[in-house]
Amino acid sequence: MKNKTLFATSFCLLSLLFSCGNHQGEQHLLDSIEQVWQLSETSLSEALARAEGLRDSVTEASEYVQQKYDLLSIRLRDKRYIIPASPDSAQQTVSFFESHGSDVDRERAYYYLSSAYRDLKDYPRAVTYSLKAIETAKQCKHADTIIWQNSLSKLNHLYMLQLNYEAELDAALQAVELARQSGKNMECYLMDAASAYKHQHDTLHCLQYCDQAYQLIKQEGFPAKYGSILAYQLTLYSEYNHYEKVDTLLQHLSQLPNELRPRNYELGLAMFHENANHMDSAIRHYQTYYDNEKTLSGRYEASAGLQRCYLQRGDSGQAALWGSRLYETNDSIIDQRAFEETQRARDTYVYYRNMEQEQSILRRDERIIFTSLITGLTLLSIVLGLMTSHYFRKKKFMEEIIGKDRLLQERAKELMQRKKMNRELTQMALMSNATDNAKEVVAHFRKVAAGRARLEEESWKELMGAVETLYPGFLGAVQERLQGHLHEPLFRTICLLKVGLAPIQIAQIMDAKKQTVWNRIKRANAICGDLLAAS
Repeated sequence: MKNKTLFATSFCLLSLLFSCGNHQGEQHLLDSIEQVWQLSETSLSEALARAEGLRDSVTEASEYVQQKYDLLSIRLRDKRYIIPASPDSAQQTVSFFESHGSDVDRERAYYYLSSAYRDLKDYPRAVTYSLKAIETAKQCKHADTIIWQNSLSKLNHLYMLQLNYEAELDAALQAVELARQSGKNMECYLMDAASAYKHQHDTLHCLQYCDQAYQLIKQEGFPAKYGSILAYQLTLYSEYNHYEKVDTLLQHLSQLPNELRPRNYELGLAMFHENANHMDSAIRHYQTYYDNEKTLSGRYEASAGLQRCYLQRGDSGQAALWGSRLYETNDSIIDQRAFEETQRARDTYVYYRNMEQEQSILRRDERIIFTSLITGLTLLSIVLGLMTSHYFRKKKFMEEIIGKDRLLQERAKELMQRKKMNRELTQMALMSNATDNAKEVVAHFRKVAAGRARLEEESWKELMGAVETLYPGFLGAVQERLQGHLHEPLFRTICLLKVGLAPIQIAQIMDAKKQTVWNRIKRANAICGDLLAAS
């Protein structure tokens, strides 16, 4: 009997020791994962090496430790700008931590799921999970401040993509205030605010925030880690003619090794040379940036810059080429931004959050009502009061739902109008200079008809470009009518008629007999008379 008691006691002690040892091992792994998480902010290469060293130990750990390690792996891939093939990994961590994690776990998981959706161009969901990360951080006693700041910065960027500049500025200023409290990454968030003010054409505040970031970076001796910020400051100070700071920035950026130069360095140089009226250098740097840039927004900037430079040089052909690429890129950007869906995602998030709060109140009231009914007739007055309160609260809730639905419909209509206006304003800005050149080409042909100018073969190409500029889509419509059987004299005659030249002028330009020209005109009217008559 004594032996059995001794055995049982020993077994319990061994089990307790094993449990304590296992718990200590788990905690050690969690501490190590957190250390790597923090290390990735300052030394990514060392963090990657230490994370790899933890891999084997994690496979034997609990599911919570494995999910923490998976989230760390997602963070390290994001730090290396690796775009995920799908949001599945981040969704799994969110699902797990919503049930088993701390507030900080959920804040981080929401942030990186938002990053995955942003990288996959799913902006509505990116906005939703950024808002969830921010809301969780606000409610958390010990939030991850850097993730909180980054969530605001990402939200500010997403609103910028949607041309919602007021919301962009609000998010940027929240991030600046949070950075002032934490003392972390102030330079980045100051530049976010400067950019937001620039989008609102508030030059004074734009330069104020840019100068604050510049002074902080200057105090550190312009280290290479701020390369992308310095390149963006170069563009701003070039645009606003602050040449003393431009020279300082050029000096420090040019001293960076090639591997440390930021992606926007070529764009900064191009804008600097453009503002200094060095068009050849500006074109060279814009072309380099366009060739190396993969993002649509970067290619849009490069295309717009190249068009401006070629127009400034008087090269209408190249300007038209880059104008065409600018149109294509702008349309792609507009299609990707999903304006209405993204705005709806924000409003829907706020709506459902409020609805959950209302439902929580309703459930609480139902419990009170149920308890009151059980107490009997003696508590009847209390029950009736609660039911009345419940009725009016529910009525008010339904009225708010109807009002919010109407507001969402009005905002959707407003966003559609804004998208249309954005397209029209872009086209008007691009075509203004091209229209003037087109009119000069038509005037040249009138001079040829009057014998005051010579006709070169290149002039016909310029005429085609002028017609397409003045009457977009006309040439394509004519080619469809001709059904692929392009007869060049007839095609040229149609173009001359479209820009308003008389038959006798056409005969003089084409050095043809009047009867021949009349026959062509007759055929042109038979094939596309309606196109010629349209303005």
